[in-house]
Amino acid sequence: MSKKKAKACVLKPFRDARQIWKGLETEGSRRKLFHLVDVDLHDSKHLVAGLAMFEPGEGAAFHTHPDSEEINVAIKGRGKLVADGRELAFDTYDFMYIPAGTHHCHFNTGDEPLWLVYVYGPPGQLPAK
Repeated sequence: MSKKKAKACVLKPFRDARQIWKGLETEGSRRKLFHLVDVDLHDSKHLVAGLAMFEPGEGAAFHTHPDSEEINVAIKGRGKLVADGRELAFDTYDFMYIPAGTHHCHFNTGDEPLWLVYVYGPPGQLPAK
């Protein structure tokens, strides 16, 4: 894939993103990612970012970003972050910080779709599942 030269831009998740479905083979782990920033999409050397959407009752499979710190912001809905053996409830507009190498996952515990903005750096791989 050819790289684009980094430049300032406005990105619209539903128009500009690489859309990726995750967890389709496992009920309860289905979510859609609108992946917006990485080295291939915008020559980002330090960050990966996008929007993750979870339907009620769905969540991510446990995963880790071995060398990347992560920030999440709930922009719609509510849920729980499971990390370091703890369950941490969050609501709309809450920020979550996940240190590098932390085994974690997110779940939608609400009655409406959960929209999470994710940003992590340095860049690493998206979770496999």
